[in-house]
Amino acid sequence: MESIIEVRDLTKVFVSRGREIVAVDDVSFDVFRGEIFGMIGPNGAGKSTTFSMMTTLIKPSSGSIRVSGFDAEKEDHRIRQLIGIVPQKLSLYPDLTARENMELMGRLYDVPADVMEERIDYYLKLVGLDDHADRYAGGFSGGMKQRLSVICAVLHDPDILFWDEPTTGLDPQTRQSLWKLARRFNGEGKTLIFTTHYMEEADNLCDRVAVMNLGKLVALDAPSALKQKSGSSNLEDVFIHLTGKEVRD
Repeated sequence: MESIIEVRDLTKVFVSRGREIVAVDDVSFDVFRGEIFGMIGPNGAGKSTTFSMMTTLIKPSSGSIRVSGFDAEKEDHRIRQLIGIVPQKLSLYPDLTARENMELMGRLYDVPADVMEERIDYYLKLVGLDDHADRYAGGFSGGMKQRLSVICAVLHDPDILFWDEPTTGLDPQTRQSLWKLARRFNGEGKTLIFTTHYMEEADNLCDRVAVMNLGKLVALDAPSALKQKSGSSNLEDVFIHLTGKEVRD
């Protein structure tokens, strides 16, 4: 399979109060074009730091990342045009309407004016926000904000979509609707990468799952293969076996 992201010997060291903290420790893996790739691990495992380096938000201490052939350190501006990011802390403007939030994002990414309005109308309808297009985002429910954040992230038609814990705090019905949306984008050829604390989400949605612990990559395989290797029918049991910690530890 073709790799769209290549992570090689990736290490990130932070310095706090004169002490070095190794957040990511010599991690290597590939993400294949067109797959849904999940990253799981206990708090402090290094998955969010790895996520931030793949999205060019922070630079590695050593090692390399290539996204669609571009070097994440030297060609980060090229990579940012190819990716969409749905952050854990949603970056919507509460005093702008849903449409205005999308228009702002479109201008930031230089989406041509002749296609932007058409795309905005399409995506608002796709996620059921077309009747709320002119409402201020600050008055939206958590699920509505998450849906708006997702369509803001795909407005410039990125090849790769990064979601950082996309359904945390949402009710099961809203979570299912976002899974459906993820599968739809994946069906359109987009590669999806996300972090999650929900093992059900990782099990049902991901083609492959990377398990991180203490900065290291401890397992990477399809959920079914991980369960088979551990002799369990439950991905949460696999998680505990590999990390020695509860999912929310």
